[in-house]
Amino acid sequence: MSSQPESAPELATIVIGYRAPAEIVGAVRSLSGQSVATEILVVNSGGGDVGALLRRNGLDVPFVEFEERLYVGAARNRGIERTRAPYVAFLADDCRAAPGWVERRLARHKAGAPVVASAVINSKPQNLVACAAHLSLFMRRLPGLPEEQAIRYGASFERGLFRGHGLYDETMATGEDSEFLQRLPAELKPAWDGDIRTVHLNETRILRLLVDQYQRGTNYGREMHRLSGKPLRKIARDVLRQHRPARQLAMAGLSGDELIQTLRAMPILRLSLFAKAAGVLMAADNRDRSVVAPLSRHETRR
Repeated sequence: MSSQPESAPELATIVIGYRAPAEIVGAVRSLSGQSVATEILVVNSGGGDVGALLRRNGLDVPFVEFEERLYVGAARNRGIERTRAPYVAFLADDCRAAPGWVERRLARHKAGAPVVASAVINSKPQNLVACAAHLSLFMRRLPGLPEEQAIRYGASFERGLFRGHGLYDETMATGEDSEFLQRLPAELKPAWDGDIRTVHLNETRILRLLVDQYQRGTNYGREMHRLSGKPLRKIARDVLRQHRPARQLAMAGLSGDELIQTLRAMPILRLSLFAKAAGVLMAADNRDRSVVAPLSRHETRR
């Protein structure tokens, strides 16, 4: 009696790496261990020989490498072009797909949602630095948030949307996902599902957290100024104000011991926001210092 051929996966997941980081192995394993199969493609840029890394770790999955660095939008596009499943998702090398990640996405898509957004959970919920890092990055993607408070990222898509609305902007260092979602009409707004959970590998050492936040602030300030025209001092001030909504969102989106630890981490969060704001203020290059205006005493008191 002949066995039934396996059906082709219905969800393609594009795993994005830069310089073949060791962490990408865990990202791929989190997908290969899902209860429902997904078409996996690793897209690595900047060198590093991701193929050898995968083989050394016993992973036989398709990959494509680019010697030049690709921004995330370009890496997403190369993956979309090289996969075939009717739905498309993405996973960064420093993330893991929690159990049920594929199955739940497909269920929401098949129930009629063309775009499905997901929550992000903390890799080290008992570590105070990791709690602060997680809240600074994902305060509006906590799993318990009601849909009206959640920001709709970490999305998977019906493949046809890319034919109808184009691919990602390949020139943006950050924010390519926001730019793409803004192109979609209102009826294609992502559906929020807090039960689809991506684990983010958060920093556990405070100095590295502050350096990371400073670097993120520089990129964030540059992109926000380019897109909105806001002066960097105002962008930095908005960053510093995030500690108030962060606490409120933690109360709404977390529970139990994780909430207790996150509230204990609020002083570290404030330090990280100062580092990010400092990065914002340094975002202007030497040719255009005009976008950084000194904070007046009145402005700093607000």
